[in-house]
Amino acid sequence: MSLVPLFPLDSVLFPDMLMPLHIFEPRYRLLVRRSLEQEAPFGIVLIQEGEEVGPGAVPHRVGTLAKIVQHVQLPDGRSLVTVQGERRFAIDEVVDGVEPYLMGRISYLDDEPEEVARPLADTVAEAYADYVVGVVAVTGGVRREVPVVEELRTGSPCDVSFRVAAGLAIEDDERQALLEITTAGERLRREREILSRECALVTEMLVRMRLRGEGPRLH
Repeated sequence: MSLVPLFPLDSVLFPDMLMPLHIFEPRYRLLVRRSLEQEAPFGIVLIQEGEEVGPGAVPHRVGTLAKIVQHVQLPDGRSLVTVQGERRFAIDEVVDGVEPYLMGRISYLDDEPEEVARPLADTVAEAYADYVVGVVAVTGGVRREVPVVEELRTGSPCDVSFRVAAGLAIEDDERQALLEITTAGERLRREREILSRECALVTEMLVRMRLRGEGPRLH
């Protein structure tokens, strides 16, 4: 069991993924300074109750360790930070009052290797590629050939599951549920269901746009 600083946010961080942070509260300026000095990660957890700013935020039990990979200090004391997700963890006990920010006694969570999930990971990667193309079409983004599927396939089924989870435009409670799933296979199965739902919604939106004479042509 380890004791780590906790940073409750209205966002979910997945392992290996990047997240930009704007650090302005004095307590989190201290947290970031100590993290840099000690070269130690801190825990990012989705807020279950309360607000990001001010006291009283209650975090979800499962979060992700965050390592600072970029730090820009601003003249007024604020800083712009980019962190990368590391291992998932579960909070065994929240320790309040020791530091200006929350501390947590945590246990690490790691997915067991599941090569049997490889075919499922490839299926989810294909569905995610279709989803990305649809979202770009709906939002009017510039269409470019991005090897989404091949990039996803370079990782393990666990890697694929987290990369897809991070890229889905879904509510934070659903993202948190994906983070808490204990195996890559189960997470991929849930993502397959989500992608089926989201792709259907995107297709419906594209049809409506086409009927109004907007958006790309459907083939």
